[in-house]
Amino acid sequence: MKNRGQSCLSAIGRLDEVARNWTVAQPAISSFISLMITNYHDAQDILQEVAVAVFAHDFTAYGMPRNFKAWAMQIARNKVVDYRRRNGSQKNMFDNDTIDTIAGAYGNLKDEDSPRRDALDHCLGKIQGRPRTMLELRYRANMQASEIAEVTGQNIAAVRVALHRIRHALRECIERRLVSRGTLR
Repeated sequence: MKNRGQSCLSAIGRLDEVARNWTVAQPAISSFISLMITNYHDAQDILQEVAVAVFAHDFTAYGMPRNFKAWAMQIARNKVVDYRRRNGSQKNMFDNDTIDTIAGAYGNLKDEDSPRRDALDHCLGKIQGRPRTMLELRYRANMQASEIAEVTGQNIAAVRVALHRIRHALRECIERRLVSRGTLR
């Protein structure tokens, strides 16, 4: 089972940069899609389609785009245009040229620093060793406690307790960081 854990961690390493870029780009992409598609559920479906397309892209072969958000926004733009084509009966407020202009503007928006995200990054950077491995297996590889127990050689109860303690420590670290910077809301 160790090999499975190691291959999961290797895949996690390759996806880490994509996940960070998506986390930054996603709010703007979501706003753009919501502006273009008035039906909430359809807009959420399109956002999911964009996320799948982003994570399915072969970054190993093609490399990471220089402006990730603008690149992902073009995927969103294409998904919106496809949706409009499939649902011709829906009223469209914007023609394709306007959609292109708006997508370009959203893709080039500067990212606002998120104090909470910065605090999370800071606190995650402090976690090393087995706790870091357990967090990555749980949240990046989406493994259950039983699977983590197999990979790490611990029993399920110990994994659950450890994850609880790690989450608690992270929450406290984030709150301390936000308070020290005067940004706790």
